[in-house]
Amino acid sequence: MPLKRGKSQKTVSANIKELIKKRPSKTRSKAISTLAKRTGESTSKARRRQAIAIALSKAGKSKKKRK
Repeated sequence: MPLKRGKSQKTVSANIKELIKKRPSKTRSKAISTLAKRTGESTSKARRRQAIAIALSKAGKSKKKRK
């Protein structure tokens, strides 16, 4: 199912859930494992972070960096 369009919190949340639930493509799987290795975290946490980034990008928003 394609991601929904829109900027509301409800739409962004639905897109995040969809990305986490759906099986990632071969390319996205490789990106998730690379992210996990670089940040030293589990693949499930890296998958969650990537899903958030994709959903916010689709909505035209950006995530603030944590220090």
